[in-house]
Amino acid sequence: MKNEKNTDQEKLMENQQEQSIAKKKPGKLGAFILQHKMVFTLLLGLLIVALWAFIKMSIMENNFEKHTLKMQSDYENKIDSLTAKQLVLTSKVFSWAIRSELTRENKEQVNQFFLSFIQEPGVTNVKLVDTNTSIVLLSTDKNDEGSVFTNPALLTDNPIYQTKDSTLLIICPVMGLNNKIGALVIEYKKQ
Repeated sequence: MKNEKNTDQEKLMENQQEQSIAKKKPGKLGAFILQHKMVFTLLLGLLIVALWAFIKMSIMENNFEKHTLKMQSDYENKIDSLTAKQLVLTSKVFSWAIRSELTRENKEQVNQFFLSFIQEPGVTNVKLVDTNTSIVLLSTDKNDEGSVFTNPALLTDNPIYQTKDSTLLIICPVMGLNNKIGALVIEYKKQ
């Protein structure tokens, strides 16, 4: 009886061992991978490096695009600022020429100056405004003459510029000997 029990137990143990060996025995793919551990380790490492490089390149491209857009924006702002400063300086000198002709009461010559100045690239309109009444005395757009030009900047004694959309408005006082004769208003379309 002991022999039978031992035999049954032995059979049971052998059966369990066979099952565990069958469970441990890898399939064809597992056996292939186990036989080529080094190759698959290298392939896994290569895959990780490739993913890291791809992610790093994507991040670098995004940073480059952001940096490029920021630089472009900065340079455009700088160019706009320089353009505005140059136009203010030009308007100041132009107002001196207007002043000399207005003191001689030579409005025809002032009109010729305006027509010549309007031909410059970007200049869309030039006006001479009486600062006391805010009425447009002369303009390259004849429809504006006689109309009221309301802008608080007419009261200033220094040339200033205002930006609205893509238009730059330069207002420069035309000073006489003792008083302000008027204001020169130049509209410049940014390109």
